[in-house]
Amino acid sequence: MKRILLLLMVCIMPIFSFGQKQDRVERMLRKMSVRDKVGQLFIVTYGQHTPDAQIEEAIKKDRVGGLIIMEDEMEHYANRMNNYQKQSRIPLVISIDGEWGASMRFDTLTQFPRNMQLGALSNTDMIYKVGRAMADQFRRVGVHINYAPTVDVNNNPNNPVIGQRSFGDNPQKVAKYGAALIRGMQDGGVWTSAKHFPGHGDTDVDSHKALPTLPFDRARLDAMELYPFQEAINQDVWMVMVGHLNVPALDPTGMPSSLSYPIITKLLKEEMGFKGIVITDALGMKGVSTYMPAELVPLASFKAGSDVLLMPAQSWHRSINNVIKAVKKGEISRERLDESVRKVLKMKEQLGLLDGTPFIDPKNIYEDTETKEIIDFIQDICDASVTMVKRPSVALKGEGSLNELIKSGRAKEVVLDKRMSLASLDGAKLSVEGAEYAVVYLPELRAPKNDFNSYSNMKPEEIYGFLSMWAREQKVILAIMNNPYVLDKIDLKAFDGIVIGYSSVDQNMKAVGKVLAGEIDAEGVLPVSAGGLPNGFSAK
Repeated sequence: MKRILLLLMVCIMPIFSFGQKQDRVERMLRKMSVRDKVGQLFIVTYGQHTPDAQIEEAIKKDRVGGLIIMEDEMEHYANRMNNYQKQSRIPLVISIDGEWGASMRFDTLTQFPRNMQLGALSNTDMIYKVGRAMADQFRRVGVHINYAPTVDVNNNPNNPVIGQRSFGDNPQKVAKYGAALIRGMQDGGVWTSAKHFPGHGDTDVDSHKALPTLPFDRARLDAMELYPFQEAINQDVWMVMVGHLNVPALDPTGMPSSLSYPIITKLLKEEMGFKGIVITDALGMKGVSTYMPAELVPLASFKAGSDVLLMPAQSWHRSINNVIKAVKKGEISRERLDESVRKVLKMKEQLGLLDGTPFIDPKNIYEDTETKEIIDFIQDICDASVTMVKRPSVALKGEGSLNELIKSGRAKEVVLDKRMSLASLDGAKLSVEGAEYAVVYLPELRAPKNDFNSYSNMKPEEIYGFLSMWAREQKVILAIMNNPYVLDKIDLKAFDGIVIGYSSVDQNMKAVGKVLAGEIDAEGVLPVSAGGLPNGFSAK
């Protein structure tokens, strides 16, 4: 009998322990004040030059739930995060807008390709592995949430803010590739956030600067904009980010989507069945911050159904107090507040933060993050995504190949200056004068991280016109180290060959060089329709 009782106790103990762990969040909720709870809803901005006093006030006085990292040196960041964690009653969740990996905020790291380049890959196996590799880096640097991927369908070539951040212009492919990246990161232990709901792809306005409008009917929205989000929800994405968009078919009042009850609660939560965390896009963006006083924006967004309020304007202390007052006045029910705070605490529990392990080991942090395996993998992605749009008249392999012509001087290569001017273009053309073939590398005209010193001194249309004229006078093989929309701006017929490498980073330059030297084949496909060529095209 004693053996039976002992056996029963052994069987019951794990269940009892699990139940205790599940009750931890509820016990925490019961002990938290309204200020404690409201603070958990806010994620505020941290950067290398943000004063410690400012962050410490947000932690101690406002009791914020987390930070978003903008930029920093890795070891310096790790030490500061550890100091902040020691001061926080409830461990902070650390987040990042890392669409192309941790390098987006820690620029000493090698960057993963952007989504549009990933859209040039022929299958999702490598996309999933990208997500896992990104997650490995994020976990090592102590990042818990990555506000990615962008699952906007970029079917507007003139979109000023999405572009290469999208997997392409086909909603089914965007959904499929987005879901693979989400699975990879989430399987790797990092929370992801599909964005920018209900879809920022077909706009010609940047919501950082103004409020874009999607003037489409519901049938079109379902088929295009909403489709990838519904697929991400079906694939169990843990977080959705709501953008700042005017969508009359979804909310005829003109209310920005990030403040819209019909869009957040009625559509996203109820109709589309999303049960995870709804987070806003940055609430200091002009697409929403000019709609009402900045300190009232987070309150309006929470009332609309958002769970987490990201990057409020610098008046975040007033914003937090406004939400507290609304709860105490009964404008927001305690049940509604607890609903969102419960989600945040359960997320922190899942991440292990409530177990007392929020700290980052700064020792060898760079070496552990920038591994040879990661660098080699990034090169593999770049190699696999190079897209041949127009095959050159000269062979790339064998006798008389382009590589042999380069060695003999009959073909010459030139990499155009990022800060192009008419003089630099004339100089580049002169440097290959007399050669039968000119291999011209066209860099990105918009520099990463808005480094204005790297912008061209010429208008893009002037550059494209010059290159097209050059190609009419000499056999030019053009390597577009930029997005495929360049094909819409040049005279395709004039060029002897065209290959796309998607960006000017060293790995892409090397990958295109391998293709033109005949060392590897160009296996990528067009992720968007451009230059009269369809999505999925490649010149085989």
